[in-house]
Amino acid sequence: MNMMLWSVVAPVIVAPVLLFLAPKWRRAVMLVYVAGLLFLAFYLLTGAELGHYSLLYNFEFLQETGMTLFSFSEHPYSKIAAFGFLFVGAIGLLYGLNVSKPAEQAVSLGAIASAVGVAFADNFLTFLFFWETLTLTTAALVFLKKTPHALRMAYRMLFFSLMSGFSLLVGIVLQYNATGTFELMYPEAGLFFFILGIGIKTAFLPLHFWVPWGYPAASFPCSALLAALCTKVGVYAVARVLPPSDFINTMGACMAIFAVVMALLQSDLRRLLSYHIISQVGYMVAAVGLGSAISVDGGLLHLVNHMIYKALLFMSAGALIFAVGTEDLHELHNPAEKPKTAAGKAALWKAMPIAFIGALVGALAISGTPLFNGYVSKYLIKSAMHGTNPAEWLLMVASVGTALSFSKFVYFGFIKGRGKVQKKLTFSMQAAIVALSASCIITGIWPQLLAPVLPHGTSLEVYSAEGIKTALLLVALGIVVFILLARTLEKEIKLTLPVEVRLVVKDTFSSTGQRALKALESFRTSAYRSVFRFLQRMDYLPGKTGVSQFINVANIDFDVVLLMFMLGVVLVMFYLQFSAL
Repeated sequence: MNMMLWSVVAPVIVAPVLLFLAPKWRRAVMLVYVAGLLFLAFYLLTGAELGHYSLLYNFEFLQETGMTLFSFSEHPYSKIAAFGFLFVGAIGLLYGLNVSKPAEQAVSLGAIASAVGVAFADNFLTFLFFWETLTLTTAALVFLKKTPHALRMAYRMLFFSLMSGFSLLVGIVLQYNATGTFELMYPEAGLFFFILGIGIKTAFLPLHFWVPWGYPAASFPCSALLAALCTKVGVYAVARVLPPSDFINTMGACMAIFAVVMALLQSDLRRLLSYHIISQVGYMVAAVGLGSAISVDGGLLHLVNHMIYKALLFMSAGALIFAVGTEDLHELHNPAEKPKTAAGKAALWKAMPIAFIGALVGALAISGTPLFNGYVSKYLIKSAMHGTNPAEWLLMVASVGTALSFSKFVYFGFIKGRGKVQKKLTFSMQAAIVALSASCIITGIWPQLLAPVLPHGTSLEVYSAEGIKTALLLVALGIVVFILLARTLEKEIKLTLPVEVRLVVKDTFSSTGQRALKALESFRTSAYRSVFRFLQRMDYLPGKTGVSQFINVANIDFDVVLLMFMLGVVLVMFYLQFSAL
């Protein structure tokens, strides 16, 4: 059977079985599955031709189009994306082998398969199907944490992701109406809906909020997997579906700058990492938006490199959560203020050397340090943009900010961090961290190993004197700035969405902004009370039996509800307009 088909069908068989196996046998099955994913990943590096494969035929409504519902084929961009999904997905499963719930493991298989399905999709129908299964599986990974906070964040993720899928559906319908085919290509109609749908999944500004909401809310093994899949599928879609443009290029640069600033303000490790996902995705978006062969190769190579080092960073943060019981930087480096960690006297870099090495390697890789994989892809991106695009300077500033914030991550989290290690890392967790750390170094020293999956065959001879000097200068500058701002950055700073909005308005509009904020706050309060009273009259109160027990009025975020309502109204209006034609 074709390997493309195996990668998306296997979870349908294996996932249900995992739920009923004893722990010993479940671990054995998972190890075999991990080995299979790694085999498929390295098979792609051989340069083998995958051809075309269709699973289901003869649907009447598809006959006139000549398309099939589950149709897979190789595209120049699909191999490199699928390699990343398979390889990092396998290591992510290994990481959670002994600590993930059976349901989390089963759903994780579906999430990996969905990402691979998007990468190999041959038409828009197949693309949308796996796009939506990825939505459901990734939201489920957050739901399965089962805490009130996780449930709220999962609903938020689901709202945004379903809006993404609906927007894509409208775009696909418009595209079919214009072309008479579901062929996966640059759209000739409905471009706005494609940009909106893909932009939500890719975390375009200001559609990015679901990332720092959702990723930290999942269990720590699931967070590592989410970091490797969700936004990366979006980046692949940007390269595959959206035509290159100045808008895409500029959006990427803005993402890189904005998110790196927000990351600096976080004390929660996974929120810091989540904002850096948006920032690094900005590099990829800027590169593929430029549209040249070297920029696309650089952007897609950065997609793979980012999956590797960002999963590694999430695993290192997860190790702290597992062993120490906290991921708050302020709590870690000020144990005297927090009784829970005051008993721990040893520095965490000594108490948890494997996690520390993983965090250090990941920090050096994401900062673009020579001899690490992040340097290679960033070199290609910077080379593509050199002298031709103002985004080059924005990305260089973002590089300094990246080195600055990951100096904060490593220093306050591990070097200055103190805590009582309550649990030892499992062997599989340590093996996963070591595997990804080695990958960052090996593909940094010998980047030619990934040459077979580059779509345009760009040369990976990247170690020039000028490139090394520039990279080291940016990293050193970030470290110097961190040293100067260390006393400021060690303070506990927590920002939420409303505060972000308040800061922007206050700084921009001064007194006028203050009056506008008061009016908005008054509106929010009255609207919230009205909704609350309505639900009371409908008897939808917490503590009741039946369906109402799942509805907690106190957890309603009116800002999110209002945002989604307005976006929904806009999309419905466009849909009605189209249907009336």
